Amino acid sequence: MIINTNGFIYAADMTNQLAEELPEKLWDKPLIAELGTIRKWFMHMIRVRGVYAGSLMTGKVEFPGHLVPGDASIILELRRSTEELSWAFEETQKHRILMYQEYITPEELLHIAIQHEGIHQGQYYIAFQQAGIKLPEQWRRDWNM
Repeated sequence: MIINTNGFIYAADMTNQLAEELPEKLWDKPLIAELGTIRKWFMHMIRVRGVYAGSLMTGKVEFPGHLVPGDASIILELRRSTEELSWAFEETQKHRILMYQEYITPEELLHIAIQHEGIHQGQYYIAFQQAGIKLPEQWRRDWNM
């Protein structure tokens, strides 16, 4: 089974590019209380990508996953987690994965991973606009909002 991960890589790179373009001094600035800080979002994305990658090897989605060490380079971990999950999709031998109480296919998990990236990007897009934070060029170019 070969799974094309281009859509996931595109979605994940939108998050990764934000980390590369946004000054780190803004990462700990609360934007909207319900969202938490940008740093926590980045760490969340790394952790969830790891959970999904693991599930493609074990056949079971298991949260909470591994926390990102405090001294880790967030930018490097975002890139690494993108590559790891993309590789896991391409190499999985699993035909079904237990997610909560039901089985899904690796292709369905791919859609979930892409959706997960997009949901959080949309949340932060609004938060950035409300806080007057300049959006990454690709976000402005691709979304034109």
